[in-house]
Amino acid sequence: AIWQFTCYSLIMALNINGTTGISGVDGSVSAPAVTGTDSNTGITFPAADTIKFSTGGVERMSITNSGVTGAGGGKILQLSSVTKTDTQSISANATPSDIVGLSITMTPASSSSKFYITGKVQYAVQYGTTHQLHINVNGTEVGLGDADGVRPRAHGGNGYLSTGQSYANYSVAVDFLVDASDANAHTIKLQGSNPDVNGSGTLHINRSQSDGNGPANPRYVSTLTVMEVGA
Repeated sequence: AIWQFTCYSLIMALNINGTTGISGVDGSVSAPAVTGTDSNTGITFPAADTIKFSTGGVERMSITNSGVTGAGGGKILQLSSVTKTDTQSISANATPSDIVGLSITMTPASSSSKFYITGKVQYAVQYGTTHQLHINVNGTEVGLGDADGVRPRAHGGNGYLSTGQSYANYSVAVDFLVDASDANAHTIKLQGSNPDVNGSGTLHINRSQSDGNGPANPRYVSTLTVMEVGA
């Protein structure tokens, strides 16, 4: 049997079905479907798999199948991580080149979210050059040092190396927080470059510069992790 009646304390029409349960109108943030005596404070059902809570006609929290947003902020809504264990060599070039395998595409639950980007890249370089690490989000570099003259800018890297450092290995940390700005898919990737184009130094990921088959030439691992942080 199906009954319908108006519950004036909730100011909404309710459908009671013995199979599907109780249902009503979706409501809006300014006029929630379920309220108390305050007509602009309550619960709304604006879309599939979505519940929103509002006070004073303003959305305060949203629950979707992607997680919870707006619940005090600072909460991790989703996390993705990739690990690169193979090697890669990037030739000397001032234009950043992608580090293959260190790329993540993430769609935020809310445009007000932030992405926390972390990880590390292990590499070796030829002496006499400068190498740099870059964070790229949707085709734009982020997490750069300030512009100053013609000095190159990057997220991290190493300075000019002397001859005695030709076999040195470096671990460069990745650590940056960036606004999502919209709810579209975002591609976050790491890149490497050699802005000292007069040099011939190659950037070697996860290996030594000489890479001889012996105990002096180990192999390493590099990582990238992206977390969506609720606003």
